[in-house]
Amino acid sequence: MNQFEKQYLEGSHIFFDDQTSFKLTFSCFESISGKSFDELLKSQKSRIRMALQEIEDIESGKIVNKTTHEKESENRAVDHYNLRMKEEKVKGKCLNESIKLWNQINKELEAIRNGSATNDDGQKYRDIIFNGIGGSYLGPLMLLIAMRGENYNVYPRQENENEHRLRFHFVANTDSDSFAKVLERVDLFETIMVNMSKSGGTAETKGNMEAFMEQLENEKLKVGSHMIAITTKGSKLDSIAQENGYLHTYYMNTETGGRTSVGTAIGMVPCALAGIDFEQFLLGESRMDEMTRRGNPRENPAMIIALAIQAEYEQSGSNHKNMIVLGYSDFLKEFAHYLQQLYMESLGKAYDRECRSLQEGQTVFGGVGTGEQHAFMQQVQKGLNDCFVRFVSFLKRENDFQNEKAGSMGRQLLAFVKGTEDALMFNKKPFLSLEYLQRDMFNMGMMVALEERIVSILASFRQVNAYDQPGVQDGKESASTMNAISLTIENCIARLKDNLTGDVNDIRNHFSLSSSSLFFVDAVLSDISANIDVPNAYPKLKGKFKVSRSYENQKFTYSITKCKL
Repeated sequence: MNQFEKQYLEGSHIFFDDQTSFKLTFSCFESISGKSFDELLKSQKSRIRMALQEIEDIESGKIVNKTTHEKESENRAVDHYNLRMKEEKVKGKCLNESIKLWNQINKELEAIRNGSATNDDGQKYRDIIFNGIGGSYLGPLMLLIAMRGENYNVYPRQENENEHRLRFHFVANTDSDSFAKVLERVDLFETIMVNMSKSGGTAETKGNMEAFMEQLENEKLKVGSHMIAITTKGSKLDSIAQENGYLHTYYMNTETGGRTSVGTAIGMVPCALAGIDFEQFLLGESRMDEMTRRGNPRENPAMIIALAIQAEYEQSGSNHKNMIVLGYSDFLKEFAHYLQQLYMESLGKAYDRECRSLQEGQTVFGGVGTGEQHAFMQQVQKGLNDCFVRFVSFLKRENDFQNEKAGSMGRQLLAFVKGTEDALMFNKKPFLSLEYLQRDMFNMGMMVALEERIVSILASFRQVNAYDQPGVQDGKESASTMNAISLTIENCIARLKDNLTGDVNDIRNHFSLSSSSLFFVDAVLSDISANIDVPNAYPKLKGKFKVSRSYENQKFTYSITKCKL
């Protein structure tokens, strides 16, 4: 009997919840440090106590989204746990209130879902475009694929062909070619865009919304009859929605972060339109929160996982190890992507809470097992010791097919899961295996809630603020600077009276842009040379100028020539 088998039989490496059949097993974490799990618990006693206190502080409505860095502190409470708590610790925020909001949204959107709601010309709505980014995109997409599969717009042939069926599309990036493809697939007269943004100022979401509104206006359609908003009260998006008479506007709280917003209207509206029971998701979150609120770390699955990850991190000399997440169901295709934002945006910080410099974070990648493990399992098993593996699977399956080698297709998948775990044990590679009873909204709620709590505990261990994202803001500010330079260069070229040739520095100086980044100026000139004739790209220049780029002597030269009219 090997060490893992001995510990497994003793129950020292397993957590099981009899009420939900959720099971957690873990191996090879503590063996690296040479400590038993009991010794690990003893050594981390003060940290555990602090993390549990911080959980209490969060759920009591205290201001926890803060640091002493004056430019990075948001100074507000965090409420996503409260939104599924049975107890109303913070006024107006509890499980019952969330269920009430879900019932309201589900009832109000039923007419769109069943086809009884029509546009101004009496036509049924048939297509829904979800417009959001980050948590406003990843969460709804994850749930839709989890419940409907990757081909969620393809319905079973045996279903009633006369039944009204909505089709769903997602836009997140400001990719004009992709946006055009979405527009090709829909009839604007029969389409609604659901705009999901706390502020309404998020560049990607705002840009997609404005482009869609322009398309509606070009078709002489009433904008409000084709729009729904999810935002905070008084936001820019709220104002636009009220001015244009959007079909519906649903609100989320300022205290709810985007990456933890799937339990709000952000997740409710897509589920209502797709006919998915979101109440079960809330109940699953609430059940997992009860488990991860426990003071005894052996009975708290989030604490167990966070301790295992932290021990691995510290015993490797604070060398961060990648987290590989493998969901052994095609329906979990977007789960690893969802966790990327949750972990990396929450834990990737340059300062701790007291403004001390550090380099903190948790890299996450993965996908669907067994397919994607073929891409990297060779290195995990036999190469660099720079990661640990997370397995996620469902105990029950709805279907199965005969398989000569394994007995059935489902049993073959089980063999791959357990065979990979066994190989990791043999190679002394750390892994955690999470098994949920079945693929449904209750278990998806448990799954999301567990990960959120792990992040909160790891943030406490590492003393970082898990609820801000200053690095994202840095990129937004630089993008705004880039936009200003792009508009300025377009205007400068439009005013040219003579042709102009030179390298990027020559042109920057000619346009009196010496204080502007050479990197940005070169990017704009390069973009103009490639896209000047694309409709709507550079409207002040199209048909009036030609811009070309050549590469000689290790630098680019740009030629700007006025067209002969």
